[in-house]
Amino acid sequence: MLKPEAYEAHDLEDIIVLDKKDEPLSPEQISDLEGPIDTNIPLKLPDFLEIKKQLAEGGLEVIGDREPCSGGVFGPLFKIKVRDAETGQEKYIIERTFTEVSDIERRFSLIEKNNFENGVDSEPRYEIINHQDKKEDKLVIDYLYNEEKALRALQEIRGIPKFYGAVYNDLLGSTLQEFINGYDLSLALMQEKNIDSERLANILKKVEEIYRQAAEMGYVHGDPMGSTIMVDSQDQPYLTDWYLYLQGSIELNEEIKRKYLNGLNKIYELQHKIMALSN
Repeated sequence: MLKPEAYEAHDLEDIIVLDKKDEPLSPEQISDLEGPIDTNIPLKLPDFLEIKKQLAEGGLEVIGDREPCSGGVFGPLFKIKVRDAETGQEKYIIERTFTEVSDIERRFSLIEKNNFENGVDSEPRYEIINHQDKKEDKLVIDYLYNEEKALRALQEIRGIPKFYGAVYNDLLGSTLQEFINGYDLSLALMQEKNIDSERLANILKKVEEIYRQAAEMGYVHGDPMGSTIMVDSQDQPYLTDWYLYLQGSIELNEEIKRKYLNGLNKIYELQHKIMALSN
């Protein structure tokens, strides 16, 4: 439900917070989101000192620099080596960065509200109300906020990466989660990795269970088979990319139920395809 009070963004707009426990963006931040592209502004990463502080709060001491891991839609993914302050164990965590480039804040997506009925890929965090033209009303999706919210809520599910927190650095930020030392399931499905069909079918069954449990808790992943699924040495898959989801009941909300069944069917289709290859 919408929070009853609106916060002034500037003379022409108000911003409404869609979660009663949340805080609004500042007028300056809203202007930055709505502002023009500036190709002279280079890539900006979240402050690494803030990353170290967040990990230290969880008892992890950073003992290495950011190590490039892969690219991402929001910015680079990095491996960071840490030491557990209590046990002395050394391990890696993954930092997903939400960056800015050419003055575009990749963490956010602005959608005209009159196009909302065409569907969005994730839950909106804010609504911007234009006083002069209702056609200019917008919804604001904050992918960092959404990923943090989902990962915190789903930690009890086996196959959800362990979560070490999120860093908000003005309009930039990062999520910090467990590094899965394994392979990307998509490589096995494309037969670039030698995994037999029976093992693949069993792994997909586990993906189905992760997806189902999360949906029953109110988080329907937006694209389970299009996301990154890492598989460890025990054939345990980990479903990631939780910035994409719809939130609500699969029993009471028809749109969410339809989205859930669509994702489930994609998993089933792959299961049947794999089993057909093994016969």
